[in-house]
Amino acid sequence: MREISVKTLIDVVEKLCIDANQYLPEDVKKAIKTCRACEDWDIASGVLDNIIENFEIAEREDVPICQDTGMACVFLEIGQDVHFVDGDLTEAINEGVRRGYEKGFLRKSVVKDPVRRGNTGITLRL
Repeated sequence: MREISVKTLIDVVEKLCIDANQYLPEDVKKAIKTCRACEDWDIASGVLDNIIENFEIAEREDVPICQDTGMACVFLEIGQDVHFVDGDLTEAINEGVRRGYEKGFLRKSVVKDPVRRGNTGITLRL
């Protein structure tokens, strides 16, 4: 049986939240630039130019690509011989997301009630 401390999981989730909002894979950046090179409509060209500028600034300045970073959805694949120790798995994921959003300057835009729109001030719907 392999044991993994939830403290490690917290750190990994934190890093993933930040990286997912700051860095695009090279193939995605290349595809956007290829589309821009072929675009002849002024409005679309301008939008693509803005997207390119945003991902270049994000990578250079260590800031999110976009202000609206959405809501974190964490999916885990855990082998049958893995056991998490030193804490609760769900709490560790929530803490990793909380830290990632705080340290990565990501917008906390989750609401408790979608009708009343009261912002929780956190990144997860608990």
